[in-house]
Amino acid sequence: MTVFRQTSASAAETAREPVSGAAGTTPGLLGGRYRLEERLGEGGLGVVWRARHLGLQRDFALKVLRTAALHNPRSLARFQREAEALGRLRHPNVVEVTDFGVDADTSVPYLVMELLPGQTLADLLRETGPLPAARALPLLEELAAAVDAAHGQGILHRDLKPGNVALVTNGTGEPVVKVFDFGLAEIADPSRAEAFCEVGEAEEAAPEHRLTRTGALLGTPLYVAPEVIRGAIASRASDIYAVGVIAYEMLAGRPPFEGPMEDVLAGHLRLEPPAPPLATVVWQALCRPLQKDPARRPQTAGGFVRHLRQAVERAEVARWHRVELPRRAGLATTVATVALAAGLLLPPGGVTPLERRLDDLRMETAPPRAPDPRILLVTIDESSLRTDAAALGDRADEVAKSVAALFAAGARGVAVDLLLPARWQRSHAFAEVVLRHPDTVTLAAFSGPGGKVVGTECLSDLTTAALVLQRSSAPFGFVNLEEDADGMIRTGRLFFRDEAGERHPSWAARAASVLRASPLAPTEPAFRIDHRIDGHLYEQISWLDLPATLEKEPQRFRGRLVLVGGDFPSSGDDAHRVPMSLGSIGAVSSLTLQALQVDTIIAGLPVREAPRSPILLLAALAAGGAALIVLLRRRAVRVAVGLLAAGSLYTAISLPVFLETGLLLPITSPCVVVAFGLVAALALRRVLAPIPTSRR
Repeated sequence: MTVFRQTSASAAETAREPVSGAAGTTPGLLGGRYRLEERLGEGGLGVVWRARHLGLQRDFALKVLRTAALHNPRSLARFQREAEALGRLRHPNVVEVTDFGVDADTSVPYLVMELLPGQTLADLLRETGPLPAARALPLLEELAAAVDAAHGQGILHRDLKPGNVALVTNGTGEPVVKVFDFGLAEIADPSRAEAFCEVGEAEEAAPEHRLTRTGALLGTPLYVAPEVIRGAIASRASDIYAVGVIAYEMLAGRPPFEGPMEDVLAGHLRLEPPAPPLATVVWQALCRPLQKDPARRPQTAGGFVRHLRQAVERAEVARWHRVELPRRAGLATTVATVALAAGLLLPPGGVTPLERRLDDLRMETAPPRAPDPRILLVTIDESSLRTDAAALGDRADEVAKSVAALFAAGARGVAVDLLLPARWQRSHAFAEVVLRHPDTVTLAAFSGPGGKVVGTECLSDLTTAALVLQRSSAPFGFVNLEEDADGMIRTGRLFFRDEAGERHPSWAARAASVLRASPLAPTEPAFRIDHRIDGHLYEQISWLDLPATLEKEPQRFRGRLVLVGGDFPSSGDDAHRVPMSLGSIGAVSSLTLQALQVDTIIAGLPVREAPRSPILLLAALAAGGAALIVLLRRRAVRVAVGLLAAGSLYTAISLPVFLETGLLLPITSPCVVVAFGLVAALALRRVLAPIPTSRR
């Protein structure tokens, strides 16, 4: 139950009240409509009772004028002013008046108000000391709303203090401010509202209009404005000063000036309030209504409290950043490190199916390249087999004769993409051509399941020994092809390793070495086949037409690398799927595929995968930066949109980079790294302290 206290009333005064007897219906008072239940205390010029309305069966606060004040015109005027002020105000944060008048039988003025259960702000501050800003600001906002509402009706309170601020608990358990005790209120004519707003407005000269004796101080010294102490007329600025003092006391736990009255008044007049342990920005906002010059104070109480809330929010954001920024920077660094590790643990192709498709798109989008004109294909096709049905095992001398003729015509090298049978060991012509051109003839070998090698049995031990005596390497190269999981062939090999770790060249690499000015020094066995080369543009001669061409146009072979092999596209075994370049189809023969590999090697492996580690490191830095922004900002949508835009831009840039340099930038791996960082940061946000806001 709210207790209204008025320390200026003496005990003797209180004892002489006309209703100071036992509780119960007071004969003649308000026509017997109220039963006095409990004396609550003193409120300004009157005594306050909890009274039961007998008709409504509801409790009210009944305030009656003290006996000592009944014959004082000023006291009667102040009591009437309070009733008139409260009667004009209808605001949820101002005590509500339901009745006012003078009892006909006792001539006692009375005021009926809503009963305010709870405690005053003064009681709360005595119990708790300084309030945290989060608890003080809602109360100050309601107090400011009540003060501004009164000012809007042309009413000055002139005695604002924590003791005149009741805290009533609402239905949700939260305190609601109710301002009461308008005994010193001043009411201006609404037609003079403009003048009422002005600081230093002249009051009517008659002393009775001041509602106090000459030289007396209106209000409570702890909360009174300097201009009022000097005898100037109270104004809106005076009430706002009092609101500032109340705000100071709520946040600091004590009024700005304490001690004997002389010290308090001197402090209001001449001293700056001592700075409490608050953030600088909060202290600066708190000083605004405490300015000695009324003109420098905020125009409204609500404006002051809004500014104070903004200052508190900015201080909280600054404090949060001081504490959380190092911590969250460390978390973002951890996220970046883990994201980098996750990226490095991915396969070299990243999210392989998607990465392959993106590589294919870049290859398909690139304009086609013309093949190396020094490469000539001699194809053993279906028409050749129909004309001469002799088995391959019986053609050793025929092939040897044609190879010798090719070299005689000026060919730089001949590579045969056929797995030659063991019966060719008996062909002296074949052995002679291999021994005559050990470094420019390339024969095919194949490593089958279990590591069994076939194709090398076409040379006898004697021929192999002779090559060793010539210090020439074996003329074989492996023709093994490696399909990706989707059946496409995108990569070739420069060499293979056997079980002992020895390197053996691929067929394409050995054949290409004939035309390269300087040999490659490969560090990795695999390379990207340049499928931008249009394999259909290789010059081809059918094996059936080779003798006639050698006789009539030998110059066609001069300085060229002749690749001899089968071309049977109608058979399923000789059709290999490759990424399409513009104007090409998606299936080529084994000979064409080997030619593409030879061409790629001769060109110096123009299609290369960019080094993953530097790009993943940059992606990890981006992930860490994005994580830090997410951990420091309330909204992560912009970060996600920004990362999506950056990923799209990176993917788009990868095409011109490929067209210009032949580099295939990894796409899925860095995207996974950045996405990991974003998801990790969003997950961390759910368990970390919320990010404060600052309204400016």
